[in-house]
Amino acid sequence: RAGLDLNELRSTLRVQESNVFEALIADLCVKDFIRKGSAIARISHRPVLPADLEPVERKIRESLSHKPFDPPPRREIEPDRRAQHVLRFLIDSGEVIGVSPDAVLLRDNFEHMKARITEFISKHGPATVSELRQALESSRRIMVPLLERLDRDGVTRRVEDKRILGRII
Repeated sequence: RAGLDLNELRSTLRVQESNVFEALIADLCVKDFIRKGSAIARISHRPVLPADLEPVERKIRESLSHKPFDPPPRREIEPDRRAQHVLRFLIDSGEVIGVSPDAVLLRDNFEHMKARITEFISKHGPATVSELRQALESSRRIMVPLLERLDRDGVTRRVEDKRILGRII
């Protein structure tokens, strides 16, 4: 877990007044704690998977590494609750990037694809989804949501049916 859930902490402490609870959290954050969304943890806290889930993690990483630019659909990567838990952990820790509800990539593969896309557009000019898909030997299932994500991040920008470099490279 990223830390102790704030609602769980409030319930355990039985603090009803929100201003008192927020003051407590603010005081903890001045010291050795950090607020992470709806959780609080020591600054030094690093979540780790339990040992019994490590084989599941290895299997997920292998699945995502086999064809790095065209990994299997998410439903194949997380067929059960244990795999769902591990994949959620990997996404929360930033080791896996979700590009759509059905598509995830290892962070390194995501960064490599992003670099290859920007390199391709720099070299060849505006490019269609099909051109980029072929250049990276990926699938439309991965490329379309990846490009939409890069558009949102400002790395690329869609102009009609082509992508150009965005303001953030």
